[in-house]
Amino acid sequence: MLMSQLIDQSLYDQLIQHAAASPRRRAHHNLHQSYDEPVQRVCIALLSGTYVRPHAHTQTHQWELILGLQGETCLIVFNDSGAIKRQIILSDTSHTAGIELPPGTWHTLYPVNKQSIILEIKQGPYNPDAAARFADWAPEESTPEAAQFLHWLAHAETGSSFS
Repeated sequence: MLMSQLIDQSLYDQLIQHAAASPRRRAHHNLHQSYDEPVQRVCIALLSGTYVRPHAHTQTHQWELILGLQGETCLIVFNDSGAIKRQIILSDTSHTAGIELPPGTWHTLYPVNKQSIILEIKQGPYNPDAAARFADWAPEESTPEAAQFLHWLAHAETGSSFS
């Protein structure tokens, strides 16, 4: 029998603890029971310094809904060559709590301050081998360039590209 799952401060605190212990500075908690489910739901804690390499979900059914649950998360949308198209602050206390991205949208996100929690909802089933295509114009994770890219993101303006 499936149990109800609370999305509450206790879950947020656990996620923040796990993210703090992770070299990637983020942690995930799946609300779905299986990757085969038709809707994938995951809470994600993001801590300062985490680098989510810009990516796009290229499967034609793979829209993505991202909601800010706690703190402020900056979501950045890029064009195909890596220029910033939009910068959106997602927050439970601002005018923009979330965004739905169509398939093929290049994007990344990071916590504006020390930490944030988001809820990500995508159409399933989830296939890890085809889940995302990473941008060749953005550095790989765990490289010195990734830290430079993250610093650039925090100060970049719409229309600019990382070089």
